[in-house]
Amino acid sequence: MTNDLFEKKRIYVNYGSQISSKSRNEWIFIYKIILILFFFSGILTLFLKLDSSLFPQFLVKSNRGSLPLQDFISFETPLKQQNNAIVLIRFTILSFVFLFSIFKNFTNINTQKERIKHYLIFYILYLSLSIISFTLFFSFISKTNEQGTLIKYEPYQYLQLIFLLIPLAIVNTLFEIYNYLIKRKSDPILYKSSIPLIIQIASQTLLLAFVLINFGLWIKYSREGLLFRDTPQNEQKYWNFIEEIFNIKSLKNLLIVIASFALIVFLIIGSNAIKLQRLSEKNIYKAQDKDRFLLSVIFLIVSIIWLSTLLFKEPIKYSLSGPEYKYNLKNSFVVILSAFVTLLYFLVSYLKFTKTKNPIGLSVRFAVAQLLIWIPMMISVITVDNSNINLINLLVASIFSLVTFIHYMLTNKFIQKTTFALLSLLFASKIIFILILGLNHVLLGNNNHVLTSVPTPISILKIISITYVSLLIILFLFETVQLQITIMIKILKEKNLKLEKEN
Repeated sequence: MTNDLFEKKRIYVNYGSQISSKSRNEWIFIYKIILILFFFSGILTLFLKLDSSLFPQFLVKSNRGSLPLQDFISFETPLKQQNNAIVLIRFTILSFVFLFSIFKNFTNINTQKERIKHYLIFYILYLSLSIISFTLFFSFISKTNEQGTLIKYEPYQYLQLIFLLIPLAIVNTLFEIYNYLIKRKSDPILYKSSIPLIIQIASQTLLLAFVLINFGLWIKYSREGLLFRDTPQNEQKYWNFIEEIFNIKSLKNLLIVIASFALIVFLIIGSNAIKLQRLSEKNIYKAQDKDRFLLSVIFLIVSIIWLSTLLFKEPIKYSLSGPEYKYNLKNSFVVILSAFVTLLYFLVSYLKFTKTKNPIGLSVRFAVAQLLIWIPMMISVITVDNSNINLINLLVASIFSLVTFIHYMLTNKFIQKTTFALLSLLFASKIIFILILGLNHVLLGNNNHVLTSVPTPISILKIISITYVSLLIILFLFETVQLQITIMIKILKEKNLKLEKEN
């Protein structure tokens, strides 16, 4: 009788556990799908409405006769300097709040699986901040005066967007405290000490205070005038002080710059104390950790969609007279090679005699495929000064590169933390590479050659492409050395076993 009751109780507990697990998974799915759909539609909308959201033409244009983005990143006159400063500061603040709140929210879902329903309040707070920042991209551009005419806000009012960091910091701090309180019970080894939490909160608070103090002073001395210049009504003391530090060579100014830079670096490191502690505790990333790449993959997919829309717009004209230089077989070398490399990558992945489950072997194969795709793309950027051609090559290379990356992440069950860090850096660099080349195409269409005519030995586009390929080479060398070390260790073990058997 007792055994029968015990068995029924065990079945009931197991069934209750299954129901609870199913409920948690449903909540996780709902949380994630809302974020994914919002992120995808939000980023795509911002890209497609580039000149009315990210870089509003109403703020960029210095005169009525210029094209929407013709004066973007142009600092030739005081007016253009102020307009572009406003646009870039506005873009930086809103982008940071938008991306940080979404990525942080998505990452938190994985760490809050046991108490996913209790996370709802923080989920809503982070989501609200991302929605607010997204809305401000479109709404905080101009205002209507008494005559019903659209006019710009005062310059200092755009700087006041910095105060969005205050609610973001409060929400983030409250979450970290909440997370520590629940995790010290469920994961006492990793959360045994509160020191990383204290360091992180203190560093984030000091970093925020440093930013707010500087912006507060800038706003104070801009209320009655301009951001960078003195006016009869106002002396721009803050910006004059900044210019003096960087323009006047003296020991005092040098020490101020070094001390400020060192302070910012230490505070940024301290602001990630908990993350650094987690990295030191585990050496391998498993499937659930790789989930954090999902939003980055979506970002890249949106970037590719945006690039494809640029192909349907009027091509950039290079020829002053006669026919334009058209895309030909020679220029399609990047496309053909990318397709061939991707096909070869999948053949090697699934052929019986080359198939492997070794994580390092998979990483080496992936690095080789990426190098063979992106080196020709880099050569195209360096040698071909035609944005129409490079845009087609970039689009195709990005698609094949993404396909191989997704396959690599799905098949590689375990990734070492160094490899994971390199992959994160590579992914961020790839997105920047794609966005800069796409933005350059848009700017050229607006008769703006700022990204190709910067007074440097080589253009920004070439620097970015070379940097990205260099990172790929580092990944390849790192994984190759690791593979060789692993093979040597295996050979030595086999030799030792053989010697033991002989003895």
